[in-house]
Amino acid sequence: MKYFNMWYTRQTHEMQSEVRNLIQEGRLEITMGGWVGSDECDANYEDIIGNFQKGHRWLYDEFGVEPRVGWNIDPFGHTEANAALFHDFGFDAIFFSRVDSDDSTSMFKSKNEGSHFLWRPFSDHFGKQK
Repeated sequence: MKYFNMWYTRQTHEMQSEVRNLIQEGRLEITMGGWVGSDECDANYEDIIGNFQKGHRWLYDEFGVEPRVGWNIDPFGHTEANAALFHDFGFDAIFFSRVDSDDSTSMFKSKNEGSHFLWRPFSDHFGKQK
């Protein structure tokens, strides 16, 4: 969001209005929304939360929106803590690209075409439904 903020604040009022309209109409969707991209593998829990609070606050104050989808395609791993945090941030889904090769092979051989799964961090975040 920091780079988007830097770009957006340098635009004319007309361009800002156009961006605002695109977001309000759902033709431009903001994903993830952290102020900066956090390292999922080795970041402090409070730092991740603060990063998202700052980015999400700016998005809400400027556009009245909160991201519903996570997009994190280049971290070097994912932890249960991040999945739980993303759930707690209100994300409905998250897209990421790096998975363990054994997990990837198993997912793509499964009957549901592989790449969709429900991540249940800390076992109780999503209830007991399958």
